[in-house]
Amino acid sequence: MSPPIAEVDATATKHTVLGPDGKRPGPGAQTPGNPFLGAVLMTGAAALFAALNTLVKYASSLGMDPLQISFLRSFFAAVTMLPILVGPVRRNGFRHLVPTRFWLMTFRGLSSAVGVIVWMTAVTLLPLTEVTAISFTAPLIATVGSALILGEVVRARRWSAVAIGFVGVLIILRPGMIPLDVGFLWAITAAVFMAMAALIIKLLTRTEPPDRIVFWTNVWLTVGTLIPALTVWQTMTWEFWVIGIAMGVTGAISHILLTYSFSVADASIVLPFDYARLPFVAVLGYALFGQVSDLYTWGGAALIAASAIYVARREQQVAKRARIAAAAAAEAD
Repeated sequence: MSPPIAEVDATATKHTVLGPDGKRPGPGAQTPGNPFLGAVLMTGAAALFAALNTLVKYASSLGMDPLQISFLRSFFAAVTMLPILVGPVRRNGFRHLVPTRFWLMTFRGLSSAVGVIVWMTAVTLLPLTEVTAISFTAPLIATVGSALILGEVVRARRWSAVAIGFVGVLIILRPGMIPLDVGFLWAITAAVFMAMAALIIKLLTRTEPPDRIVFWTNVWLTVGTLIPALTVWQTMTWEFWVIGIAMGVTGAISHILLTYSFSVADASIVLPFDYARLPFVAVLGYALFGQVSDLYTWGGAALIAASAIYVARREQQVAKRARIAAAAAAEAD
């Protein structure tokens, strides 16, 4: 989840948003329709994600190591998210937090910790627009993983969209034309971990409620980033404390806004507003660090974003047909 990892988590769990009665919606349930609110929430999440990445970049400019940045962001995000768990625990007791598939939950949390560290390292090495553009490939990689690992059926249209998206990556990287910055390797690796998180979420949501996944994700993110952070730990100045708290709160609130955007409107409506992250980070990167993006980055990002949006729309159409078929079968019984 975290920066874009949290984003992929929320996207992956959008079909498991609980209804007003606290239960999962039935097979034929529809997402509540409030497109304007969904767009506003997603745009707010995109702005906060951009602010989070800017804070990471600023912390790095002060000499803070990405490992320590990762822990501070994870710890303070966990503290911010704790009040959300009070209601479910009060209703169901602490047994509500016991995972059905402990090892898969643990693997998901620790792999997310590695993903956060990789992502933070990429942000410290690359201009904000470039690392953000590469992160847009996570849903495309997840689509490939869904077909190869989960055995989901992916038709020719989605494969074509995925291929076009990866052409966008090549436009940004321009292999053979410019030296390959090691930061790109970190960014691509981070996108792979984001996709992995989405795939594991798809498996976990079959047996685990979303709030339980959120709880254990935050636990393992904090533990998994603490141990590496201790190897490079610097004395916490007042400025480090402020930045750490700001990163955690910003990351947690952006996650909440993004999740709620999917709960009030269809993914096909709100997803395009997520890509507002790119202009947001472009403005912040220029204003604070003097970073200027070239047309290759913008063109490649546009291809990647368009491909990801198309894939999301196709997946939603397939899911909708499956819900209708399930509802019809239930009525027939």
